[in-house]
Amino acid sequence: MPAAALAQGAPPPGPPGMAGPAPTASQLAAMRQMHAQAQALRVQTRSRILAALTPAHRRAVANLFGQLALSPNPDPRGAAQSLDAMFSPAEKQSIVAVATAEHEYMHSLMQQARVQFESTLSADQRARMAQHEAEMKSMHQRRGLAAEAADPGTIVLHTLGSFAGPGMHGPGMHGGPF
Repeated sequence: MPAAALAQGAPPPGPPGMAGPAPTASQLAAMRQMHAQAQALRVQTRSRILAALTPAHRRAVANLFGQLALSPNPDPRGAAQSLDAMFSPAEKQSIVAVATAEHEYMHSLMQQARVQFESTLSADQRARMAQHEAEMKSMHQRRGLAAEAADPGTIVLHTLGSFAGPGMHGPGMHGGPF
């Protein structure tokens, strides 16, 4: 973009294929802050879930992750079922409680970020955003991607190993190999 156009005060266009201007400096700062908070929460959640497991079960989880990593056809669902069968009732309860607390706190962080972000948008931009969200919600409902409670084994796979499953974003999320 020519320097003269930038000097006129109009924000530069957004990435190709995205409607509207690029994020402002304050929007970028807010996004960076939200991502840092989310990353800190993930680290804390991982530590809390590991602490909920007995040493023997931590070793068994590590062994299972190694098997999944080396398998030509990893079966995360089967692995989650194996973990569920192995965990004690107290471990299961702790895992679900930690995951629920993380989910609620992450939702709160996202809502705060959303309010802050929306305050910088024009009425037209807010309307387009609401329309896009309605379309995405409808698509998720049609595809059966509605939120559902995860079992402790699946929670452990996703939190400690980043294994994707139904309704998740796919392989390689959050640094995991699968």
